[in-house]
Amino acid sequence: MTKTLTRRPISQPTEILSQLQSGQLLRVCGQRGNAIIICHPHHAELAGPGAAVGGVFDIKCSRVIPVGKVSIVHPTSHKERQEAYALRQRWILFTQKAMDSWVPLQRARNLLMLLEKYFEPCLIDELPDEVLAQLIGVLPRTIGMVRKSMPPQPSSPIHEDSQLIGV
Repeated sequence: MTKTLTRRPISQPTEILSQLQSGQLLRVCGQRGNAIIICHPHHAELAGPGAAVGGVFDIKCSRVIPVGKVSIVHPTSHKERQEAYALRQRWILFTQKAMDSWVPLQRARNLLMLLEKYFEPCLIDELPDEVLAQLIGVLPRTIGMVRKSMPPQPSSPIHEDSQLIGV
């Protein structure tokens, strides 16, 4: 495992995984509509632009899935680290919003609808059912059933009204 600090953005999934497992505090660097999904042994978490990753949170992660064009960088100041922690919390709340229902099919529908507000449909379509299922605690086939029942979404610009700040 690489344990040295590097100043260049890291964008390859295997290199991102290695850095997260090293215990270093990093943050997601990218544009709106991009993120990484961090897979842990029993759940997954979504972290978007600016969110803190690595540190003690993600040492035991087993897989990283980039959504769009994303990289990770080291926070350069105390203020940047504080903002990164706050954004990680907001991304957790974003995902928890999808879990407002006890009904697995409804949770899956909620997740896909939330993701459609933030990410391009083509990016969501590329994500494996098992990873999306880990985000909200449902079976992969539940995600598959909901995907089949939802009408296809045309590729369109990211909705400007769907801001993460009000999660």
